[in-house]
Amino acid sequence: MKKMTPEELEQFIHRELRALPPRKAPAGFEARLQAAMETRLARPVMSPEQLEQLVGRELRALPPRRAPVTLESRVLAALEQQAMIPWYHKSWSYWPAAIRAVFLAGATGVAGSLLAGFYLGFNRLDSSALTAQAGERFSLFTKIYHAMAWMAEFGSQVISSIPSLWLYGGLALVAALYATFFGLGAAAYRTLYRNN
Repeated sequence: MKKMTPEELEQFIHRELRALPPRKAPAGFEARLQAAMETRLARPVMSPEQLEQLVGRELRALPPRRAPVTLESRVLAALEQQAMIPWYHKSWSYWPAAIRAVFLAGATGVAGSLLAGFYLGFNRLDSSALTAQAGERFSLFTKIYHAMAWMAEFGSQVISSIPSLWLYGGLALVAALYATFFGLGAAAYRTLYRNN
């Protein structure tokens, strides 16, 4: 049997419980429930809360379900199998404290030595050569930036050369067209869908 996480163990137990045969009502349960319903229905009207309380009371009066004989042994076997898994196959919280401390010290040492190595390596680099090399690699982005800046400057010059009356008139025309579009859409919705 493979090792199970606590969630898988819980799912295993739920599967086993769902496989149990359905409970049978004790003798006379249906007759008592029917009689209680008839007496309650003889009253004017029962509220949903009262009906819920009545059904809840009758269901609580049922005897508890008995688990099959094999369920306990299967669950205990699964728990024993889980306990037999070695600590190094379990999550961090199951590791012994001494081994966790050694692991943390080792991981900190490795991380510190990597940082020190990178620091020493970067101190020995020639920064001007690195800048020149990066400039060569990113020359395409520099060209794109200059092209976008030229387009923005050209666009601002074109817009500033247009008379303001034309700009405001164009904006008003666009706003009127949008209002017409939404108005026609609302009218079409009311006539086509609202009446149906």
